[in-house]
Amino acid sequence: MKSIGFVVALAIALGMPSLAPAQTYPARSIRFVVPFPPGGSTDFIARILAARLPAALGQTIVIDNRGGGGGNIGNGIVAKAAPDGYTLLITADGTITTNPSVYSKLPYNAIRDLPPITQLISYPYVVVLHPSVPVASVKELIQVAKAQPGKLRYAHAGVGTGPQLAVELFKILVGVDIISVPYKGGGPAMIGVVGNETHLSFATPPSSLPYVKNGRLKAIAVTSAKRSAALPDLPTISEAGVAGYDVDGWVGLFASAGTPGRIVERLYAEIVKVLRVPEVKELVLAGGSETSGISGEETRAKVRTETAMWAKVVNTTGIKIE
Repeated sequence: MKSIGFVVALAIALGMPSLAPAQTYPARSIRFVVPFPPGGSTDFIARILAARLPAALGQTIVIDNRGGGGGNIGNGIVAKAAPDGYTLLITADGTITTNPSVYSKLPYNAIRDLPPITQLISYPYVVVLHPSVPVASVKELIQVAKAQPGKLRYAHAGVGTGPQLAVELFKILVGVDIISVPYKGGGPAMIGVVGNETHLSFATPPSSLPYVKNGRLKAIAVTSAKRSAALPDLPTISEAGVAGYDVDGWVGLFASAGTPGRIVERLYAEIVKVLRVPEVKELVLAGGSETSGISGEETRAKVRTETAMWAKVVNTTGIKIE
């Protein structure tokens, strides 16, 4: 029986691609590029994986936080990296699905250059208001917004971000005028609502729930199609009669285009194992999110659907960053 070494040598001699890289992967440390500063849901799940994957892969995971440019800097690094599985991207959905419409020019094509390996976690945005706003449900929010167009102001984490587009889609579907007030991040946006500078926000669970728990904000709904396992008592916007409203935030793992299928399959298999660990599921749930682990093809379909949806919202609202 011929040895594996003989087979590989023969493949090289015949000009065939070697099987060795995929079979020995990983042979060195892997870099997770996170296109945001430390902290937040994206960095949080990246660090959970970085702590648990080395036991299975036999190599360390290095977190490389590359904030700036709305995620485009970090995304661009991975889009242009060698397709060998050693430089991977962990990023929030918006940098993949909304940036192509919001930004006039990008140095890469997200769908072509950043194929997904899996969706790691998902979470709804939470509809929160200052306690002084006389609203206790989505129906009442719509009623007040229609009765007083332009009076309510909503805080968000910046132009073109998921929380802003989630509100803009809501405005389009229900026909209300609520004024956009951008802040430099989700934290400052929450401080704006808590301080009554603005009236409401569609916010991520990590940024909003601490204020809900201490009574400085009130939560009336979540934006996902189904109730969140992390926030089961909050109804969905669609339950309030806004048919078709379904918005969730998520974080995914992406590779460079051309990464060998065997490497992608190995990464996917090991990551799904981590996401299924009860302790990991509990950690993620405590932060207001749920673990996912859907396949790369399912994630790719989600990317295409959401990219088209947000393009329509951006075109309707005229939200653009030059």
